[in-house]
Parts: sequence; structure tokens; C-alpha cells
Amino acid sequence: MPQADTPREWTTWTLIRRYKVAAIIGALLLAILIAIILGGILTSRTLVVSDSTSCSSWTSANQTEQRDYAERYVREHGALSGGGSSPADVVAAINRGCQDAFTNDVEDSVNVVDAIKEQ
Repeated sequence: MPQADTPREWTTWTLIRRYKVAAIIGALLLAILIAIILGGILTSRTLVVSDSTSCSSWTSANQTEQRDYAERYVREHGALSGGGSSPADVVAAINRGCQDAFTNDVEDSVNVVDAIKEQ
């Protein structure tokens, strides 16, 4: 009498052995996904804005980093030549000066202090 078909037990290893190419492709895709995620986590960093920060780097700073620098600028350098002494005035002056630098295509050679002095 022929033996009845017995249901096979499906395990991860039996699937990997049966579908080797698909398993390899899946493992490679998973490795790429993990590399992308880790790369994003490891390269994200807080930008520390200083007097020597270029205008191109200034535009990469978030609002908190720009505000922190503006507060430090007022503490260390005092009020702007136009009389503004709030962090918002400093950020606005840098933005105007950097906009001029971008217009003249010199954003990498103009730092934030130069941008303020231009105003």
C-alpha cells in the first residue's frame, strides 16, 4: 500500500534551502536597508555655529542652532551696528548678508560675522 502524503513541516531553513536565490536576494536587501538606516543615524549631527561658519553652512543649521548662535553673538559682541540686540535681529542680519553672498556666488568665503558686518 502506498504511503499517504504526509504534510511537510515548513521551517525557515527548509524555505531557504528550497528558494536559495530568493533567500540571498532577501538577505542582501535587508543588509542594504540596515546600512541605509545606520548611515542616516551615524551621519546626523548637530551643527555648531561659530563666528567662522560660512553662509553655506549657516543655511544648513536649524532654527534652534541659529538662535543659539545669535544669543551667543549678542553676549560676546554686543548690539548690531544698526542698534538691534535681539537674537531675531542677529539672525535676520545674517540671513540678509548671506543672501547677498549667495547672490554674488561667494557663500563659501563669507562667514556669519562678515554677513552681519555687511548690513
